[in-house]
Amino acid sequence: MENIILPHKDKNKWKKKCEKYFKKNIKKFSDLNTIFFEDKYPFFNEINKNYKKEGDEFVKIYQYLQKLILDLDEKILPYEIKILKTKENDKLELTRRQVAILFLLSFFKIMNKDLRFCVYNIISTTKKGIKFEFGRCFLNYLTNIGKWLSEENPILEEKIKFIRISKNKEPNDYNESTDFCDIKIYEKGSLFDGEASYCVDFANRYIGGGVLTGGCVQEEILFAIQPEAIASLLFMEKMGNNDAIRIDNTIQYSNYEGYARNFLFKSNAIGNDAKEIKRTKLIAIDAFPHSQIRDQKIIERDIYKAFVGFKTVFYDEKEGDEEKTIATGNWGCGAFGGDYELKFLQQWISASFAGIKRLDYYTFSNKNMNNIIEMSDEIKKKYKKVKDLYNDLFTKRLSEGKVVKTLLVQSKDEDEYCCIII
Repeated sequence: MENIILPHKDKNKWKKKCEKYFKKNIKKFSDLNTIFFEDKYPFFNEINKNYKKEGDEFVKIYQYLQKLILDLDEKILPYEIKILKTKENDKLELTRRQVAILFLLSFFKIMNKDLRFCVYNIISTTKKGIKFEFGRCFLNYLTNIGKWLSEENPILEEKIKFIRISKNKEPNDYNESTDFCDIKIYEKGSLFDGEASYCVDFANRYIGGGVLTGGCVQEEILFAIQPEAIASLLFMEKMGNNDAIRIDNTIQYSNYEGYARNFLFKSNAIGNDAKEIKRTKLIAIDAFPHSQIRDQKIIERDIYKAFVGFKTVFYDEKEGDEEKTIATGNWGCGAFGGDYELKFLQQWISASFAGIKRLDYYTFSNKNMNNIIEMSDEIKKKYKKVKDLYNDLFTKRLSEGKVVKTLLVQSKDEDEYCCIII
């Protein structure tokens, strides 16, 4: 299968669906439950009852979303969208309007239910919890899109780029003379609030992870507050070991608080001035789950995975003058079981080899990273070049939580543990 066939290609069937669903007007938010879901989903009634302002705001703009769908044809959105395949280099550009259409069709269960792109799954189950709060984020996103449609705001014609890169390892990838890139440590704050030009998505190999099935860690939260990224679930195949994905120009529509089970939608993040709205560039890379710290193949796999991801910032020649800075954090830790110090060093090595100017590293006040500033200074003192540190990762016997200490301590028995990485 090369392309995703969108439902409006079947004109006769599409017209009947429009007449059945989108031609009906609503007076209150819960009316949508009756029209689209035969009163099966408690989400709509819960919003109407306890978050009435959010529901009322959506009702005000709903007519513009209706018109968007009723007028849909190939001029507005192509009948087919190509799949971006594993182990291939490719890209797809869609306007913000086109991404909103795809999202809206899935939100109201018009898209093929067998695809991973099942946005309606978020609003189809419980009254409260992660899915419900994600549903509020999605509702807020669509409300903003409706407002922009009512204003005929040109922001809707901006392009969102979905870029897929696959790269096999080459002898000259890790240059012997490479210096360490700059590193800036943040104990608090969000990757997406800083000054870096790119942010890392701690991705699942199936991009988006469990955003539509109840997952709620870094990637899922990112996709909930920036729902335009969810469109990638429709046409992105899973990532291979040498694959990375870049998504340009998404917007954070929702503010939130909490993490995992404590996640809550907080407020709308969009102001009135479209020029002041921050556009985000995401780099999606998946770490190897539950890695063994002494498994050389896994250590190298994640170094090269990050290297390929960081190299995606050089994909477009037009961006050659842009300062290449990347915001990241405890990638591959937490649920994936990686060692905090090792994952920090792997990303620093990868960013340096990839030619990144500065890595902004967010520790999220994690106690495992308390000494990271001092450690990074000591690392630079001992290792003159990045390749020296890279080589030492495979010639010393590393221990969980003591990676940097092991690297910095000179052992008389060091040679006993020497080995060769292929």
